[in-house]
Amino acid sequence: MKTARKAESMSLPEVENLLEKAGGKPRADLLNKLAALVVKNDKDRGREISSEALELSESLGYRRGKAAALFGLGDAARTGGEYRAALGYYASSLDIFELLGDPIQQGRCLRRLGDVQFYVNNLNLSLKHYLNSLMIFEKTAEKNGSPEAKINCGHLMATIGNVLRDSGDLETSLDYYRRCHSIYIREGFTAGIPGVLYNTGNIFHSQGRHEEALDVYRQALEEAEESGDAYLVSLALNSLGSVYMARDELDTAEDHFNRSMNIAEKQDRKRGILSSRVKLVELGRLQGNLDEALDQSERAEQLAGQLEDRRSYASILKERVLIYRSRAEYKKALETNLVFQKLNEELLSEKRVREIDILRVSYETEAKEREIELLRRERIIQRRMMIGAVLGLALTGISLALVYRNVRFRIRVNRELADAYSRVEKLSQADSLTELANRRAMIKSLAAEQTRSSRTGRSFGLIMTDIDDFKQVNDRYGHSCGDEILVEVSKRLVQALRNQDITSRWGGEEFLLLLPETSLQSAVKVAKKTRALIEDTPFICNNVSINLTMTFGVSEGGMIPVEEAVQLADTALYRGKRTGKNCVKFQSRYSKIVFHKLRSALGIPDPATE
Repeated sequence: MKTARKAESMSLPEVENLLEKAGGKPRADLLNKLAALVVKNDKDRGREISSEALELSESLGYRRGKAAALFGLGDAARTGGEYRAALGYYASSLDIFELLGDPIQQGRCLRRLGDVQFYVNNLNLSLKHYLNSLMIFEKTAEKNGSPEAKINCGHLMATIGNVLRDSGDLETSLDYYRRCHSIYIREGFTAGIPGVLYNTGNIFHSQGRHEEALDVYRQALEEAEESGDAYLVSLALNSLGSVYMARDELDTAEDHFNRSMNIAEKQDRKRGILSSRVKLVELGRLQGNLDEALDQSERAEQLAGQLEDRRSYASILKERVLIYRSRAEYKKALETNLVFQKLNEELLSEKRVREIDILRVSYETEAKEREIELLRRERIIQRRMMIGAVLGLALTGISLALVYRNVRFRIRVNRELADAYSRVEKLSQADSLTELANRRAMIKSLAAEQTRSSRTGRSFGLIMTDIDDFKQVNDRYGHSCGDEILVEVSKRLVQALRNQDITSRWGGEEFLLLLPETSLQSAVKVAKKTRALIEDTPFICNNVSINLTMTFGVSEGGMIPVEEAVQLADTALYRGKRTGKNCVKFQSRYSKIVFHKLRSALGIPDPATE
């Protein structure tokens, strides 16, 4: 036990040096420590060392060593993407640590179980494990004031915040990030502060709350600089640059992007360099430095090729199209756009394959969870039967009474847990402010509608809409007023639709509306009616009348991949924003016929005939 605790603070060379002479239980502890040190960078070696530790611990009857080895094997499997195997190892490790009465290690096992489910997007199961882990660490911290337990509470607050963020519940996610931040400050855990501040800034940035994002990113930058975390310094600078660019403070943005890139270059961190270069391409275009932007795009393209990063390459191509248009080089713009469209279609196809794979792995991990739970229940029953046999017939009556009482207690607890998880499920599907379906819920609805459409042959309408100049409302009247307006806009959108239609908050001040069994023409009519409804009735906030407008982009889904239908609606919305706002635009896949005619007029060969 002392050796295990001592090994926690050792470096890799120290552990390897001690291993040469160690034997018995101390050797098992050192092997487990060594596995934990190497598994992040070399999962295969980590697996080999953990396997050796497991074999040794079993031969010695050393349960703590066995539990730690199983945990190490779980880490190796998780790092290698073998999620079902990882679940089994972590659950077996948890069983032993429960028998040993070690709450810290129980909490760590539960957190890892949550991590696995988070990786495969099983957010409800992930949240369940994280909350159970948090409860253990909170009880331990309250009982003995353990600093380790308190810091782990902070870690769990951050991971729960991540789950809520991915579920679309951004406000509750922010609350958990703030609680994590408070714990880190109180416990002096300075290493974690920059990261949680950076995550908080990302939420504000995604919501368009630029002032708050700037403030938090600056704090993250200061903390990262103070702790010497160059990686987070680079990230914070890049994100600050993005906020300044959104505020049209282009010179300041350029300075931050360049500083971020310089740090990444010193670290030879190519992905960081690429991220800054892509931003500098967009910035150069906005500044009107088109030659410089093109030059930057070529260097970014070369780096994207080295990294095989096709998503960044797609972003570069998209910017290059806009640059060529600004230079009135329409033939180059068209040629580049054709390459971009082809790449984008490939990426969408790959995304669908990945989503199917994630669904498959999610199903497998859920099945593994059920299998593990059944095995644990069987073991509990077996232990109780053994205890009953040892106590003998003299205690039969008492045992039966206790079993009956325990069964009733477990039924009540399971019922309460089921109710709690049901509430969590509902919360994870709804936006916390507007109570509309959140992005996650809408994605599920879109998938279901796509399936129904493929079966019935009937299309569905999609409307992407965004409040015009919403930033000015927040800046002038405050974010509380902005929140009230978002709630009222949500109500009006719902009122404009049928009962079977679905309204979601897609992000910030952007909404996505799903109209089942609706043609493109009918969806356009709905959008026009809704646009008038928003414009004609002022919004009241703090006794002030505020006139707002919204821009609408409409598309038709069913016969095309759902991701493409959403992209078409978004493209139409973007076109409406560029051409004056407060309007309804639509985009159809078949409008690509125009591109064929334009190719012919410019003498560019059609890809189908090459």
